[in-house]
Amino acid sequence: MPATQLLFVIGKGGVGKTTVAAALARGAAQRGGRVLVVETASDGRLAALFGVDGLGSEPQRLATRIAAVRIDSRQLVEAYFTRLLRVPLLARRLLASTSFNALTAAAPGVTEFLILERLLGWVEPSGLLARRAYDVVIVDGPATGHALALLRTPRNLASMVPGGPIGTTARRLLALLGDGARTRVVLVTIPEELAINETLEAHAVLVGDLALRVERPVLNRVFPRGFSRADVVTLSATPDDATAGEGPLLAAARFRIAARRDAERHAGRLRRALGATPIVLPQICTATLAAPQLDLPARRLCNVLLSS
Repeated sequence: MPATQLLFVIGKGGVGKTTVAAALARGAAQRGGRVLVVETASDGRLAALFGVDGLGSEPQRLATRIAAVRIDSRQLVEAYFTRLLRVPLLARRLLASTSFNALTAAAPGVTEFLILERLLGWVEPSGLLARRAYDVVIVDGPATGHALALLRTPRNLASMVPGGPIGTTARRLLALLGDGARTRVVLVTIPEELAINETLEAHAVLVGDLALRVERPVLNRVFPRGFSRADVVTLSATPDDATAGEGPLLAAARFRIAARRDAERHAGRLRRALGATPIVLPQICTATLAAPQLDLPARRLCNVLLSS
């Protein structure tokens, strides 16, 4: 049985990580794979894309061959220490302690470690669950800063805790994240200056500091080229008052041309800085996005990321 693939979809807040994760899931499922999408936010956007009310802490079916689950960090903390202490009374007293809760919320790496440990159970299941392993686990990750902290955690813990259950799990996680044949990071961005800057900075940390495999960046929300060169020349030369009653249409056309040019400039910057051509996904103009509208993005993403 091929090993489960693990994809982290990360990027600046608001760039469309959930949309990209959902499109990847849809594309992988259409290719026959069993997919699990792991939601790290609690905004319900992933569930809404597939027309369900919400996600729970155990995988549930979203569509054919697609399951999804929501990570609840508080539940993870409670479950971990209940399992560790084994005595329910001690666990309840500890979890009710204000000092303990403040410590686990503030201590760097505790929540991140438990999230990754939960992921490990889905990527490397044991016992009877191993027969129903997912082909692809897609993490709809947090915003860039938190995502980098998450991915840095196994390295930090492995150096600080050499032995015991935590040290052993940290080394397993470190090996999994460092295995580029299984684990990859997909950076999502949009054609805006701040988002592109953050993408380049994150790429430097992921590759240079953490030695992770990072795929071609995804440039999301790019307006398709809707006008020929001749059209662009004509629209640029048209006076604002030359098309009585069509002013809004002229403004919309010029906006689209400018947005396209801006996207091409940012794509070129990514290409020069990273040495990789970004995967360009189109702007989808709709009031409510639903999973079937993700087929074009799914094909583009999967042709690059799941081609093998």
